[in-house]
Amino acid sequence: MEVLLVLIFVALIVAGVVVFMRGRDRVAAGDSGSGSPSLGASRAEPVAGDIRALKTGDVVNYDGGDFIVEGTLRLEQDGFRWAEHRIVDGERSHWLSVEDDEGLEVVVWNRARGGTLAPGPTSLEHEGVTYELDERGHANFTAEGSTATAGGGRVEFADYEAGERRLSFERYGDEAGWEMGTGQVISEHILDIYPSRGT
Repeated sequence: MEVLLVLIFVALIVAGVVVFMRGRDRVAAGDSGSGSPSLGASRAEPVAGDIRALKTGDVVNYDGGDFIVEGTLRLEQDGFRWAEHRIVDGERSHWLSVEDDEGLEVVVWNRARGGTLAPGPTSLEHEGVTYELDERGHANFTAEGSTATAGGGRVEFADYEAGERRLSFERYGDEAGWEMGTGQVISEHILDIYPSRGT
């Protein structure tokens, strides 16, 4: 009887070691072991945290959703370049700006309604928040994908800030009206980015 118990005990240890080794190999291969395909099976690996490589067709996991980059504006002002990406997840749509000027700044933007609010003063109040003028000027832009702009041209902009909050005005063309957006600075590390297939 004791011999039988010892054999059962040894068999359980061996089985445990085998299960452990298989699980470790599975994790190393990128399989979650859940029986469903892992994210890597349907999409490429994340872009190693470098959001500056983001482009049209990529997928951004943000705020519990998978947003597709449907359009990108690449802007340039006196040699300085930045990008604004239109990201869409079903009914939800944002703009994601990526600017690397003395440190990387990533902002999630939403279109805002401001009534008669327009740039000009050094400070503006919107929805109880007072914003201070940070920068105003013109930039050249080129568009990729779906941006609701021309394929290229000039844009006039005015950027205001209040801590980590942002208020921005853009006008594409001299005859166009101002488009206003409110934004929130976020950490690039809360985003998972998956490049589009074939890139």
